Amino acid sequence: MEEDNAAAALDSIVTEFHSYEDFLDSQITSLDLYYLEDEELARHLVELGYRGSGEVLKREEFETRKAAAEASRLNKRSQRQTLASAGKELKDNFLKALAEREEANRSARMTVAPCAVVNMSFPLVWSSTECNWPLGS
Repeated sequence: MEEDNAAAALDSIVTEFHSYEDFLDSQITSLDLYYLEDEELARHLVELGYRGSGEVLKREEFETRKAAAEASRLNKRSQRQTLASAGKELKDNFLKALAEREEANRSARMTVAPCAVVNMSFPLVWSSTECNWPLGS
C-alpha cells in the first residue's frame, strides 16, 4: 500500500513538472540560493539528496517516468470506447438512427443544435421557432 502511494506521488511529480530542472528548482529555497549563490550547485545538491524537501529522483528515472506518463496519456486518448450499440441487432428505426450517430456524438463531431427548444407540454413537441427549421408533422 505504501509502495503504491509512493509510486503515485512520483508519477504526480513527473506530470507536474515539464523538465528535470523544474523539478529540482521546486525543491530549492531562496535561503539555499542565498547561501550557495549558485543555482547549478543547489540543483546538484538536491539531485544528490543533500538538500530538498521531497523525494530524491535521478534524471534518468525522471525522464523514464515522464516518457511512460506521456505514453499512458496518449494511449488513453487514442483508446476507442466500446459503443453501446455495438453487437446489438436493432429493429426499431429510432434506435437504428441513434446507433448511427453514437460514435459521432461521443467524439464530439456531432452535437445537438443549441436552438432546438423542447416544449414541455404533453405530448412532447419539438419547437424550432428560433432556427426557422421545418420540422414536419
